[in-house]
Amino acid sequence: MKLQLRITELEIKHYNTENRTKHLFAVIDLDKAKEYPQNFVSVLPKHIKSTTKPANVFERLFGNESIKIAKHLLEKALKTRPTPKAKLAIRERLKLLNSNIDNITKCQNCGIPINQSNHRFRPHKFCHDCYKKGYAKK
Repeated sequence: MKLQLRITELEIKHYNTENRTKHLFAVIDLDKAKEYPQNFVSVLPKHIKSTTKPANVFERLFGNESIKIAKHLLEKALKTRPTPKAKLAIRERLKLLNSNIDNITKCQNCGIPINQSNHRFRPHKFCHDCYKKGYAKK
């Protein structure tokens, strides 16, 4: 598969006061066809989680490699995109992907990766199962 990102910009008006630009990221396969509608694979989601149950089509297609593939596609598109608005949108997506990777720690008991919440005062030290087992023993 020869994957590439296709980024389209949409101008959105809000009550005739403000124009906003929304960027849509589509993953295309250049081996399928040369034109856009025929070579569509999936939409690149904003949030990609490395869990056992895929939440969207992109994760279902690429599995555990989805974060690596998404980062590679975004970095490749960042080099080829000339408009500053598109570059800003790509950098925001890269920042979202990096924050998902940084918030993962391992359980002190079993070693399973845990996603850390930004809203908690203290980070989690144990996964949900080990936490329940600890309280069940007492």
